[in-house]
Parts: sequence; C-alpha cells; structure tokens
Amino acid sequence: MNKSKGSQMLTSPFERFSYFGFFLGQNIIYVLQYQYLTYFMTEEAGIPLATAALLLGIARIWDAVNDPIMGAVIDKVRFKKNKFLPWIRISTVGIPLTLFMLFINPEVFFGSGASTILKATYCLIALILWDFMYTLSDAPIFSMATVMTDRLFERDKLMMLGRLAAALAAISSAVYATIKLQVGTTATVGIYCIIALLFMLPVCFSARERVQHEDNNISFIGIFKYLFSNKPLLIFYIGYFAVSATNTMQALAIYFARYNLGNEGLTTLLMAVAILPVVVVSMLIPALIKRFGKRRLTIVSSIISIALCVVQYMLGYTSFWLFLGLAAVRVLFMQIPMLMYGMFTADCIEYCAAKTGKRTEGVSFSLQTLMTKLSGSVVSILSLAIMGSFGFVEQAETQTASALEGIWLCMSLLPAAGYVVMLICMLFFYKLNEKDVQEMIENNTQK
Repeated sequence: MNKSKGSQMLTSPFERFSYFGFFLGQNIIYVLQYQYLTYFMTEEAGIPLATAALLLGIARIWDAVNDPIMGAVIDKVRFKKNKFLPWIRISTVGIPLTLFMLFINPEVFFGSGASTILKATYCLIALILWDFMYTLSDAPIFSMATVMTDRLFERDKLMMLGRLAAALAAISSAVYATIKLQVGTTATVGIYCIIALLFMLPVCFSARERVQHEDNNISFIGIFKYLFSNKPLLIFYIGYFAVSATNTMQALAIYFARYNLGNEGLTTLLMAVAILPVVVVSMLIPALIKRFGKRRLTIVSSIISIALCVVQYMLGYTSFWLFLGLAAVRVLFMQIPMLMYGMFTADCIEYCAAKTGKRTEGVSFSLQTLMTKLSGSVVSILSLAIMGSFGFVEQAETQTASALEGIWLCMSLLPAAGYVVMLICMLFFYKLNEKDVQEMIENNTQK
C-alpha cells in the first residue's frame, strides 16, 4: 500500500455517517434490553426473579448455538452483488420490531390473571426473536468495515466511529427513566425504536462493498476449525467475556437508584456518570493505541480498574458526590478494553488469514456478538443470584440492609473479578502487537 493511496479515503462523508448511524441505532436497541429488560420482567411484568434468570439463561444457550452457525452461514452464503448488506437490510427493521415486542407486558395479551408460565413463555419467544435479529446485524455490520475500504487507517476510523456511536447510544438511555415516568415503559421503548430505525436506515442505501476477497472455498465445518485454531481471538474473548459479565454499573443502576439511594429518578444521573466518560475516552483511543498499543493499554487499564473497584467498595456511597466522581473515573478506565474489542477481532482475523490463508470474518465477528450478548445476560443472572442470596425481594417497597449490601457489592466490587481475568489473559497469553498485525495485513493484501 503506497503512501498516496493510504492518505485518501474511499468512503464518502455521508457513507461514514450512515455507518456511524447504524451503530447508533443498533446500540440504542441493545442498551435498552441490557439495562432495563430484567427490571421490566421482574418489577412490571411480575415474573419471579428465578424465572427471569432462567429465561435469560435459556436465551443464552440459544445464542451459543445460533450465533456461530449464523456467522458461518454469513461466511458461506454468496448473494448476487453483496456479501454483508443483505443481512443488514433484513435486520434494520427486525431489530426494533422485536425489541418493541419484548417490552410489551404479556398481560396486555393474556389479561391480568395470566399465569407465570404464560407470561414467561411470551417473554422467551420475544427474546429469542430479538436475539436472532441482532445476530443478523452484528457480524455483517462489523465486517462491512473490511469491505468498504482497503485502507487500514480508514477501516480503523470506521470501527472507532462505531464505538463512539455505541457510547452515544448509551447516553441516550440516560433519559429512559424520565420519559418512562411520563408515558410508561412500552411507549418509551416504542419512541426509542422509531429513533433507532431512522438512524439505521441510511446505511442500507449508501454503503458500498468495494473490496472483494477471493472465495475461501472452505467447508461449513472447516469454518469452525479455523475459528478454534485462532488462539489470539479465543484468548482475548475469554478476557472480554469476564469483564463484560461482571460490568454491573449499567445493568444495576435502576435497582441501586430505587433501593439504595431511595429515588428511581436518580437512574438518569447514574447513567450519565457511567456513560459520559466513555464518549471522552473513545475519542482518545486512536492516539492512545498509537502511543501504547492495544495490548499494553488493556493491561494498564485493567490494573487501574481493579484498584478503583476496591477503593469504591471501601468508601461506600454515603458521600453521594464522592461516589459519583469516583464512579466516573472508574468507568473511564473500565471501558477502554471494551471500546477496542472490534479492533482486536479484526487483528485476529488478519492473524488467521496470515496463518491459514482463510478469511473468517462472519464467524469471528459472530463470536464477538455471542460474547457480548452472553455476557450481557450473565451479568444480569450473576447479579440476580448474588442479590437473591443477600435476601433481595422483587417488587418490594424497601429492601433489608443485607439486600442493599448485596446490590452494592455487585455494583462496586464484582467488576474487579472480571478485570483480574482480563489482566491474566493479556499479560501471559495474548502476544499480538500492532507491528506484527501490520505486517500480516500487508502480506494478506498481496495474496
């Protein structure tokens, strides 16, 4: 790749904006189910805590089967003109529609006397449909960055736009509780779904797949063989899963605000504090990567995150503003590894291509999707289990001192365990660096 070629962008400004917009809409949808679905099921739909945890567990088992298979299908299927855009166009409508279904109280259809089994069945079906539609979008939209341009700096810019969009989507959820108090849960979710759809639509018409890779000529089973031989990818996602599955700040904010702070309206402030630092650090990520490299940056941020989790737990939340300030700093460091996960996946795809001659974007990014959704449910299941062991009672007006301690333990100290796992993975097992990946990209391009 010569210098003059690498200094020019192939994508238009509107095309890059539409790529950003899809991620914004998609993540508005994702954040709603991640932050508020468990609360909706237990506190509004009247589904018992243990049943809600069971539903999330079943859905994640479905994901464990569905996501990798769909990733392999994406790698194998060849449409007439494009490889990834057809999947994106299908899911653009499907994702908001199925999320809206998920936040309709089953009693609307079955009456206020509906049994728990009936309500749980409806929620499970809606959850599985939403999971499937999200899978149809995630691997293709990440893979689009590798075919919209063959310039490395432009690919990285597109992926960073996606992470910035995810951070902004999380900010949008901060006003969820305020709107909900005015119009109710289902109407609030409907408003968010319409906004998300409007942001997602443009990429369906503006994005172009310019880069055409040679057909892998690889069997369906062979795709999984190459996936499991990609050791750097698997190592990173062990760490990523650990930090995501223990990242409780957003998932438990509404519980913490209602019961520990005594004011559900404070959820908006908590979410703002948890998300605004992410916008700042996301804009600094390219410079930080250039200075330190992704591996070293992950190691340092993990060490600091562990220390801040311990300090937060010990200081408590008696001093509310001290709690908020420390929480903001903690979130900033905790989010650094999670903002780079798409870049790690792309690096590992180049590693696989360099070692085997086979590109497996679909199944590799589907593993990313699986780990994101699986950890999103595990954090809820794990938190509910810990809260339950401390005596938490769903739909109660107040909670016991023991239950409040359980919520605080999950909010403050539990994330440290995930970053310990990430630290071990990156220190002792993950060896890829930017120099090696750049050489792999150049060699892969020449093939």
